[in-house]
Amino acid sequence: MRWWPRRRGPDRREEASALPPLELGWDLDADARELEQRRASLLMSRLQVLQARRVPLRVLSASPVSGVARLGFADGTALLVRVNRRGDTLATAVLVRRRSVRLCRYWRDVDGPRALLGWDDHRLEVLVTGVDQPD
Repeated sequence: MRWWPRRRGPDRREEASALPPLELGWDLDADARELEQRRASLLMSRLQVLQARRVPLRVLSASPVSGVARLGFADGTALLVRVNRRGDTLATAVLVRRRSVRLCRYWRDVDGPRALLGWDDHRLEVLVTGVDQPD
């Protein structure tokens, strides 16, 4: 097999960096804002269904992302949430086994969709960061 000698001369990476940037006419900031609005509206619609049907929380588990918990509801919906304090997640995990934990309220905040989980006279506020696949 015959190998071709490398081309001598200027490096191709230097040639590519000398080219002017492409102007595609995209406004990436506007696209990112639109994507965030769509994500938030999807999460709000999922929360609305969970509250309207009074679907109980069945599973609370860790997610691959640090500081994020995975909530599994009885209808198969799985949400990724972030809590304010670390101990809140553990306390809720224990209560899922003993009590019926449900979504009491939800709203949109500057950080994103928030939800209030409730059981008996207790409440836990969470920041909903996304949806996940059910097990």
